[in-house]
Amino acid sequence: MTSFEQTRRRVLVLASGLAAAIAGAAPAAAQQTPIVIGGTLGLTGAYAEPSTDYKFVYDRWVEEVNKKGGLLGRPVKMIIYNDESTPTVAQSLYNRLLDQDKVDLVLAPYTTFVGGAVVPIVMSHEKLLFNGGFVGINIFKNNKGSMIGSFTYQEPDYTRGLFEMLGELPPDQKPKRLAVFTSQNPFTVVVRAGLGGVGGVLGYAKAAGIPIVVDEQYPPTTTDFNGLVQKARAANADMVLALGLPNDTLNIARTVHQQGLKPMVFCTCGSQVTTLSAWPKLGEAAENGFGTTIAWPTQGYPGLAELAEVFKTRGYETLPTYAIVGYAILQVIEQAVTGAKTLDQAKLKEYIYANEFKTAAGTFRYQPDGTPVYSQVLLQFQNGKNQVVWPKQARTAPPVFAKP
Repeated sequence: MTSFEQTRRRVLVLASGLAAAIAGAAPAAAQQTPIVIGGTLGLTGAYAEPSTDYKFVYDRWVEEVNKKGGLLGRPVKMIIYNDESTPTVAQSLYNRLLDQDKVDLVLAPYTTFVGGAVVPIVMSHEKLLFNGGFVGINIFKNNKGSMIGSFTYQEPDYTRGLFEMLGELPPDQKPKRLAVFTSQNPFTVVVRAGLGGVGGVLGYAKAAGIPIVVDEQYPPTTTDFNGLVQKARAANADMVLALGLPNDTLNIARTVHQQGLKPMVFCTCGSQVTTLSAWPKLGEAAENGFGTTIAWPTQGYPGLAELAEVFKTRGYETLPTYAIVGYAILQVIEQAVTGAKTLDQAKLKEYIYANEFKTAAGTFRYQPDGTPVYSQVLLQFQNGKNQVVWPKQARTAPPVFAKP
């Protein structure tokens, strides 16, 4: 063999080896392409406090899942833009996430007010919307199972636990006159009226035989609630339900206390505000206030107790509801992608509706509209601390009813 032929053979062998190496490396390189999850939160503006809790949980989950090797052997990257608590800003950002960032999986923003505005955009891109950010029973039903939720109760059931607890009281110990203050927000309006004659404050109060003596709605931008509370006082209301978002609910609680109104029952039944760090800061105005949440650390759901401990290090005595639902929807994503072994939206949807999911909010079995089966915990803030007062099997203290 000539030296030319020997050289030529060596070049061919090297080229062949290089080609094989490139071919073998291609799948490995592809596996390292991040799976991108995207969404927005109101990190500034009216919804900044709960949105900050969501962001903390999201960051923690990404760190956890990547330590375990990511999803499908690929690292996970999360893009969360600041929607400034504004629907129009959120709409622009979701178009960016879907058209420019090409996210693989989509997370919902916080609140129905913002979330309802982005749903059509996500659906037009034929993506599932993993929704730990807001409730909206009509929105779920209208999107035919393409929105996957982690809130275990929707608007018609927001006051269900409260009325169930009151239903066990002797007739002479129940409230006699109910005042309802409702924010003109798409979800709180349904909290008040229910849906299709089912649930809602109006339905539950009628079934309980408690007459409504004040039924007022207010613009979401309202900051002065003196007039509403004065109406409740004039009507001698011994039960007051505040159906609003965190900021206005906090203002109502302050005003009720400042005016010396002492209803037997005061419930923050429009948002899970008693679980936020702002609630204890109300001092005496917070005492004996009722509220709801999704789950309680003593219930033993996966990751719940650990999440509560982490939030204690952040100065939270109570684990925020928004942290629970935010973590739970990511647990659903993780289990669905791992179980279905794909990012294909249709296959993920099929898998989700055929399986159960173990989450910090409980074991989810999804109903056809994309909501988990109902469950709820009723809290009362007693002596500077939230206690579970309903259901009985989870109770950490009996309810206390204020005396006028």
